[in-house]
Amino acid sequence: MENLTEKLKSEHEELRRLCAEVYDYLSSYELKLEFVNKFKALVTGHMETEDKYLYPFLNEEAEKDFALRTKLDFFAKDWEETSKFAFYYIEKYSAGNFDDKFAGDTGKLLSTLRQRMMKEEISLYSEYERRKK
Repeated sequence: MENLTEKLKSEHEELRRLCAEVYDYLSSYELKLEFVNKFKALVTGHMETEDKYLYPFLNEEAEKDFALRTKLDFFAKDWEETSKFAFYYIEKYSAGNFDDKFAGDTGKLLSTLRQRMMKEEISLYSEYERRKK
């Protein structure tokens, strides 16, 4: 895929914009549901792109580079925890099960994902760009 990291960064930016607008979605049930569904679509689409294009290439490169293998293992472990919570969030709230934990869960999720996106852009995407040349 041509310009993969630019596409992934653009998806991150779209997710950041949605996160920045989260307070616009908290005033009603319908808006909360709209937020969760937009979030779900962005995250799942982004993950599909990474799983189809980014990780296969990096995993192949890691077969001959121990440092990259270590980095990918760290990202996989980190994502395991993050994704558990993200999928819990999506499953619970996309069904409209809004409760008094929604605001706190949303804050936790957005904070975690912001950190993850920054780490990916700095560490993984640069590895891809450097090696894909």
